[in-house]
Amino acid sequence: MNEIISAASMAPIVSAEVFEIEAKLCTPYKLTEGVLFATQAVLVKLTDVDGIVGWGEANPAETVDGETPAGVIRALNETLLPAVLGAKQPYPGTIDALVDRLLPGHLCAKGAVTMALLDILGKRLNVSVAILLGGPIRASLPVLWPLSNGSAEDDIPIIEERSAHGFSSFMLKMGTSPIASEIKRVAALEARYGDRIKLIADANQGWSFNEAREFIAGIAGSRIAFVEEPLSTDVIKGMAALSNESRLPLSADEAIIELSDAAELAAAGATKVFSIKSSKNGGPLRAQRIASTAEAFGIDCYMNSMIEFGITQAASLQHAVTVRNLVDVGHAYMSTMRLVEDPTDFSSFVRNGVVHLPQRPGLGTVIDEAHVRRLTISNFNMGAQR
Repeated sequence: MNEIISAASMAPIVSAEVFEIEAKLCTPYKLTEGVLFATQAVLVKLTDVDGIVGWGEANPAETVDGETPAGVIRALNETLLPAVLGAKQPYPGTIDALVDRLLPGHLCAKGAVTMALLDILGKRLNVSVAILLGGPIRASLPVLWPLSNGSAEDDIPIIEERSAHGFSSFMLKMGTSPIASEIKRVAALEARYGDRIKLIADANQGWSFNEAREFIAGIAGSRIAFVEEPLSTDVIKGMAALSNESRLPLSADEAIIELSDAAELAAAGATKVFSIKSSKNGGPLRAQRIASTAEAFGIDCYMNSMIEFGITQAASLQHAVTVRNLVDVGHAYMSTMRLVEDPTDFSSFVRNGVVHLPQRPGLGTVIDEAHVRRLTISNFNMGAQR
């Protein structure tokens, strides 16, 4: 797009289409709550009166945020999309505020709408979403690679293979093995790789307070960048106590859904890192407010993912390049590379372990709509179809 179209205002949205899609993972992913073989998402396609199209993506994860694809679809169908279609000037921030008055919760669904509206606004102004969010301060980020629950023996072949492709940060999923085994796992990997790689430990709320304390004490002196969301209960009080006992930074992930959660964690001194997920946190505008809260408290941000398709990955990246307080590790922009198929070109932005900001307006990723339809489980539309 070479020209600005009606730059003075957003144009009315005349049609909306929603796709529930699913794709298999290349390799099953062992997590605290079980083994993941596939991922689902709900995509939103909005078209304005000038024919400009924007896309959004919701990544509900019931074990994390209590949301489901069915709940996202219901919220979109009954409340959110009628509000968008009824707005004369559906600016992303205006709609984001409006939908909170209409419907509590449902941040994944709201985030998908915000992504699509930001995509349209960027295309109308011929600028990236990063510019709409204040402007990028970097053009690229290192990318990490996640490792399932397992042992150092399981990890090493993957680390070797991914390192050959430029990856140097790895997240160790934990929470199902004995603590002593996890301590040995970290020690073995650090003995083998030294400072050639960076490691993150993520228990996904899999430990009791005493188990978390045992693990943190057992890796004292290690180079682990941070330990993510270790506790299954009493998270804020427990993480604050652990943070007071150890120099190792703790990260909050599942504990941060909305801005009030971030404020409570920060005020309690419970964490040194916020794990931000664009869809879980309600889209780039809300994620931006969480990152700003973190900065005010001297907390770093880690840009995480929900095993997403390329639309959410692009939305997250557009935000990430504007964030000043990013933690010094690789960030989670490998999601599409873990899927058997993805209907976007986001994977092409990841080269040699680094993700590069796309040089296109809006979210910057190209969506193959025919591919979306091949992955579709269910869909619906409203408004005039174009």
